[in-house]
Order: sequence, then C-alpha cells, then structure tokens
Amino acid sequence: NKVDDYHPHLISDEDDGPWSQPLPLGVYRIGNDYVSVFDTPEANSNCIGTLNSGDVIEVVETKVVMMKRRVSESEGLSILTSGFEGVRTVRARCMMSSDNSASKKRFKSGWITLSEEGKSNRDHSGTASPIPVGAHVVSSKEPLMSYSGSQIKSILPSGSCMEVDATRLEFDESENLKCDCGQESSYPVIAVKALISLGGYATLSTHPMSKSSRCACGKEVVTNPRHYAEPVALGVYKIVHPDGVFLTEGIGPNTPIVTTLKQNASAEVVETRVEEGCVRGKINIFLSCDLSEMGDKNTGWISLFEPPSFVWAELVSE
Repeated sequence: NKVDDYHPHLISDEDDGPWSQPLPLGVYRIGNDYVSVFDTPEANSNCIGTLNSGDVIEVVETKVVMMKRRVSESEGLSILTSGFEGVRTVRARCMMSSDNSASKKRFKSGWITLSEEGKSNRDHSGTASPIPVGAHVVSSKEPLMSYSGSQIKSILPSGSCMEVDATRLEFDESENLKCDCGQESSYPVIAVKALISLGGYATLSTHPMSKSSRCACGKEVVTNPRHYAEPVALGVYKIVHPDGVFLTEGIGPNTPIVTTLKQNASAEVVETRVEEGCVRGKINIFLSCDLSEMGDKNTGWISLFEPPSFVWAELVSE
C-alpha cells in the first residue's frame, strides 16, 4: 500500500528497497558484559550462563519470538498506567566455549538476544556484532596460510588482502606465553576461522578459553586474543588519488564505467570485496564534497586500495 500523508514515516513496497536485512550466521563478538544465555529461545526459558565483552560465539540459527516488555505512562513522578506489550525479539542459537570445553573439545549451545522490535541495530550493537565478511588485510608479521584439511591452499604475506566468505569457530592448538620468570606456559584457545575466496580456511584470530594461565612458578599470566587479519572498515571514504577513481557497474575493475569520482569527492562504502588483488568497495555516492550534504545518490563499485602502496580512497569516518 502506498504511504499516505498522515503516515510519511512508513515504508511501502513502492519505495526503493531493500526494506530488510538478514542477520548473518557465523562468528560474533560480544560487546557487553553479563549477556544472558538461555536454554531455549522462548520467553520463559532458564538462564544457563553469561557472556562478557570480547567473548566470541558462533551463531548457527536465528528465530523470532514474542517477548513481553513492561510499558508505563508517567506524569512527573507519578505512574499513570503500567502493563505489558508484546515485542518481536530475535533470539540466536550460538555455540560457545565452556569450562570443560578444552578437555572434551566440544562447544556448549545456548540462546542470546540479538535484536528487539522498536530498537535499532545500533541500540543492540553492544550485545553482539558479527565478524565481517568481505575484504580483510593480513595484519600479522608472519605470512598467513589457508588450509583445506592438512593441505596448504594459499600463503598470504603480511599486508596482503583476502576475501572472507564465511566464518566459524574451531578448537585450535594450545599457545605458549612467557612468564616474568622466563618459563613458558601453554593455554587452550579457540580460533575464528574464515573460509576465503582463494580456497581453504585461514585463522583470523585466536581467543584464550580463560583470562589467565598459571605458570609453573605459581604466578598467574594474563592471556589475550591474537589477531592475524583485520576487516576493511565500512564507512565514508574520500577520494585521494589525483586522477580520481572510476565508478563501475560491477565488482570487477574492468566492468563498464559509469563515471569518474574526482579527487576529494566522498562516498559511503557499504560492502567490500577483493578482485585481482585490489580491494573494491560498493558505494553510495555523495556528489557533494561537503559530508553534511547527502546530495544525489548512485551506486556502483570503486577501487579503494591495492597492497602494498596504491591507494585511491581513504576512510574518513565509520
């Protein structure tokens, strides 16, 4: 139905889409402390544990359920009415480590809340955010390798880029950490693995299954995550190359050219991919160089950078 003059905020199927965005499956990073984990997705489920900021989980299923939320109307310090309303809530079934996961090599399962009707994704960004797919840059000093089973599929030098298609959690080999006394202690970790377009799985990061490890000398040694590749950020980019950059219809740099974005033009990158060793960005164009003015919008693909040193556009704000 077409939106009438009395409800201009409603979106109809005659407006430009997309009108919804799926919540991806794969690995998420928890953004808040004390995120409750439930045994079932229903409203009357039991809390079986909590997750804290920095924990990683793998979301394997999502489900929309009706939850009750208390509402009240107040005037000054007096509550006039109070009751409950039904709220559609997205619950996610996730796999996560537990106290005995290291010895049994098994993840435990539970449900968390990902989003709630009436709140934007930004309101729930602290609950959990997905590890992005798309372009990543190898950040480790040593080359990063992808494997298919025990076979090496690709070797990625430091600073090179790769395209991540999907993510998952795996138990990894124990890592070593040196104590102040000079001795090394090992601790179990779980790894964020990425299926990459070059083939095979590469390790994006490893995460200790406990906050510390006890050395043989008796001291507690703090353990921290290790990161081997970082996603190329989405957000507003400014064209910095003196010759500007071609806007093309397709992902590949050799697809038909729509126009040229001149130096100092700005564009919102909403998706990244890797084509022929170059990081490409799908954009909404700001034809005005003033970021406060949206201007007319078009969409297409531009080249952002090509390691090690060729750059067409730089990030202004996420």
